Amino acid sequence: MAGRRWAVTSALCICVAAISLLHTSGVQADCWLIEGDKGFVWLAICSQNQPPYESIPQQINSTIVDLRLNDNKIKSVQYASLSRFGNLTYLNLTKNEISYIEDGAFSGQFNLQVLQLGYNRLRNLTEGILRGLGKLEYLYLQANLIETVTPNAFWECPNIVNIDLSMNRIQRLDSNTFRGLNKLSVCELYSNPFYCSCELLGFLQWLEAFTNMTRTYDRMQCDSPPDYMGYYLLGQGRTGYRNALSMLSSLCTGGSYTVIPRFFPPRYQVTTVPSESPCSEEECSSGDGTTPQFSLFTPIGETEVRPNIQVKHLNHNSAVLTVQIPYPFSKMYILSQFENGFSSMITKLRKKEENITVSNL
Repeated sequence: MAGRRWAVTSALCICVAAISLLHTSGVQADCWLIEGDKGFVWLAICSQNQPPYESIPQQINSTIVDLRLNDNKIKSVQYASLSRFGNLTYLNLTKNEISYIEDGAFSGQFNLQVLQLGYNRLRNLTEGILRGLGKLEYLYLQANLIETVTPNAFWECPNIVNIDLSMNRIQRLDSNTFRGLNKLSVCELYSNPFYCSCELLGFLQWLEAFTNMTRTYDRMQCDSPPDYMGYYLLGQGRTGYRNALSMLSSLCTGGSYTVIPRFFPPRYQVTTVPSESPCSEEECSSGDGTTPQFSLFTPIGETEVRPNIQVKHLNHNSAVLTVQIPYPFSKMYILSQFENGFSSMITKLRKKEENITVSNL
């Protein structure tokens, strides 16, 4: 038995040594490379490079299947910088400074299944950006600055299963944007400042028929016009809740609608000028670390009074947070947890101040 334990330990040491040697030999690229049979490099981890990469490095072996370039300062993506990586199935560009993607930049990655572009500075999503990605299944674009999603954006992605467009600046979506995506089971759109007019009605009708596996409908609200601010997009069987779909269905005729005025006490002023970033540096975590982060999401435009969150008690696997919100029920406030690139709702906030215990950290 002792001999068997020694043999396993020795094999593990040899494996670790092999990976370390690969890293040493690849000092120029500053990436961890994991090699398979006959020198086939299948994984390159180039995250959090020092100094950060500002473009996609070209010294990486072209055979890689998995390329991780998150937490750098890459500003743009061009076809020329990616075309040599024809075997890629997974590409992580989370938390860079990408504001421009050339049309057809990913057209050489015809095997790509997972594309992570969250926490960047993209403003538009068009068909050209996703051109050639016929095998794409998972697309993450959360926490960018996206205002426009063209109706044909996903035409070349018939196999897509999961789309995350949460925490952007999307106000309107066309009714045909997601039609034809028969495999789609998750479509995250919460924390976008939807403008609830007749132009949104077609999309709302699609959304009602769509079965979202994550069921985040209660985190999707109208941000404007002021008379509909705070309305849920969908009723989802709740009684006593006004929702945009039912109101617009009854009011929209010939592309116009009549506003039913509502009164709100003038306790604060709402501005329509968006901030430069959808979230603060603390909130915009790439999720690649091990420490969970917490954030409060409110519709874009709140500039004078903001929610406040403080750690009251902290243990090795739990925390007690003191959360304060300015005006309960005037907007929807949600406490969310970020970990490993995903967000999960902890609770809705209904009191002006409350202590909340978060476990299993």
